[in-house]
Amino acid sequence: MDIAALLGSKALKPSEKREQIADALRAGAVTVRELGSGGLDEKQAGIVLEAMEAVSRNNPEAADTEWLNYAQAYIAAESNSLKREASRVVGNIAAGFPDDLDGSIEKLLENTKNDGTVVRWGSAYALGRVVLIPKFANSDLFDVLTGLAEREPENGVKNQYLTGLKKARKLRK
Repeated sequence: MDIAALLGSKALKPSEKREQIADALRAGAVTVRELGSGGLDEKQAGIVLEAMEAVSRNNPEAADTEWLNYAQAYIAAESNSLKREASRVVGNIAAGFPDDLDGSIEKLLENTKNDGTVVRWGSAYALGRVVLIPKFANSDLFDVLTGLAEREPENGVKNQYLTGLKKARKLRK
């Protein structure tokens, strides 16, 4: 698969590009390393992250550490849409990489202060899944997320925290 040609194609809509990349990821015909090796612009990176999110939502086991590294790099991007998609990928695959999440958690927590609701929602989504990992359910992260949920003005964002915290409460010793 020629990633540069696919992403640069004017004949395909972004949704068609995303589906082709998602299908290639599912089939193992392309790796995340190959997807990110071409110096992508913001729109292209967004398409790749959307494809990764689509695959990881239903098949988190398809991810390897390259997925985590790729997504983590975009959690602190300038673009709110890249932050959101990267956060969703991290949330989807977090359970598979419990020992590799510290960098992601730090960036996600920083994004909880963002003015953009979509960024805060993406961070809450990811953090709400991270806290379901036993080592984090029994850590200070649980209390930090409880405080964030109490202060969050948007119900959609708050509900992401509360859903994760409710499930994590059952894992606490």
